[in-house]
Amino acid sequence: MKLSGEKGFTLVELIVVIVIIGILAAVAVPKFLDLSDAAEASACKQNQASIETAASIYYANAAIGGSAAYPATIAGDLVPDYLDATPECPGGGAYDETNLGTNGTITCTLAEHAR
Repeated sequence: MKLSGEKGFTLVELIVVIVIIGILAAVAVPKFLDLSDAAEASACKQNQASIETAASIYYANAAIGGSAAYPATIAGDLVPDYLDATPECPGGGAYDETNLGTNGTITCTLAEHAR
């Protein structure tokens, strides 16, 4: 019951606002979770591209030296001369170096991070 001159919100108004905020949160939270998965996949793809670029530079330098070959491993051949550190997949996957020494390509073990 409001007395004359009192200001404030009624309980019904407060409940309506809380319900609206709850609905907005229920809609927004799944969108943000999807964005974090997409960001991890994008960062992993960027790491793969960086590794392949470093492998190409390694190949070019080896070709100038007379023995054109791709690096066999990331940690042994590319770090620290071509990469500051060994990149890691932000999604928890691992980089497969099987084709690195053959054609300079790299893949991630997580299927959703395929390029």
